[in-house]
Amino acid sequence: MNRSTLTRLVSGVVAFGCLLGVALTPRGALAQGAEWDALVAAANKEGALVISAPQGRDWRVQILEFQKAYPSIKMEVTPMASRDFWPRFSKERDVGQILWDLRVGGMDAPGYAFKKAGALEPVKPLLMLPEVTDSSKWLGGMDMSWLDKEKQFFFAFIAYETASASYNKKFVATPEEQSVKGLLLPKFKGKISMADPRGGASLNALSAILQVYGEDFTRKLLGDQQPVITKEPRQQMDWLAAGRYPIAFGIPKATFLEYGNRGVKLDDYVELKELKVWTPGVGGITVMKGAPHPNATKLFINWLLKRDTQEKLTKELKLNSRRTDVESFDPELKLDPAYLASYIGSQNEEIQDYQARVVSILQELGK
Repeated sequence: MNRSTLTRLVSGVVAFGCLLGVALTPRGALAQGAEWDALVAAANKEGALVISAPQGRDWRVQILEFQKAYPSIKMEVTPMASRDFWPRFSKERDVGQILWDLRVGGMDAPGYAFKKAGALEPVKPLLMLPEVTDSSKWLGGMDMSWLDKEKQFFFAFIAYETASASYNKKFVATPEEQSVKGLLLPKFKGKISMADPRGGASLNALSAILQVYGEDFTRKLLGDQQPVITKEPRQQMDWLAAGRYPIAFGIPKATFLEYGNRGVKLDDYVELKELKVWTPGVGGITVMKGAPHPNATKLFINWLLKRDTQEKLTKELKLNSRRTDVESFDPELKLDPAYLASYIGSQNEEIQDYQARVVSILQELGK
């Protein structure tokens, strides 16, 4: 066999192998690859992406990793808290300017109001990668991923259990005392401390109590039990440790860790397990109606929710991804799979009315 004949034979085998490979590749996979390539091309053509991001240098650094992956897309990333973003978005919208593509951050009442006003785009249709749309890859499934009632607009990719109430078991010793209903026992009148209940973890916990146990129970807790309100977490922790106020709402996790770093054993401080509250923190996605760069927006969202991106982002930011195939940074704050149905989402749309009612009760009681 001469060299030219051998060359033709090898070429034929290679060609046949390629054809066989194509034939054996699922049609959906080919279509998926073609669809993704078309999306990348369209996003590169747009060449820009404007994002409102959580505050902090580390968040900005991680989000800008997208530009390294797709250098043709120039990113404008502006760190901004919710209280600053929505008023700015509203003013711009009033004069017909849609400058933002999407927002990475938490969800609150103003965001839901803009959803109702038709100012936001559904995120769900933008999810396309199989590893993103696979419900088994998300803790609680796709159903738990959405914070809004329609399960379309606000996708949460971070999840951790948020402290509701804590107690010192030296002074709150019996099962009856350690229950939610135990909060109303006469012996705990004037013995409960709360971080400012008009916001943050205390408001989240009280809203959950209102939702589950009703307004009469909540009013008695806030009124008859005469809780003391403080804005000093260190002081609140000292009170809890000394038993002066052996039940505490809203002490940050960081305060407990700081206390432990001082050599104090934390075994005596237990969370109120009956009350299961979770939050995505600032780990959520919102897309603006009429986003100026829709293809880059879609590309970014799928990139952000991929396993490898979530692994790096949550490791660097010290957060717990909702992806089941990504290791939790803080296992203690990981949602307990056995109780997923019992959790109340502190940023879910359903709880907004309860939060507003808690604030109203506080005002009525002069707190």
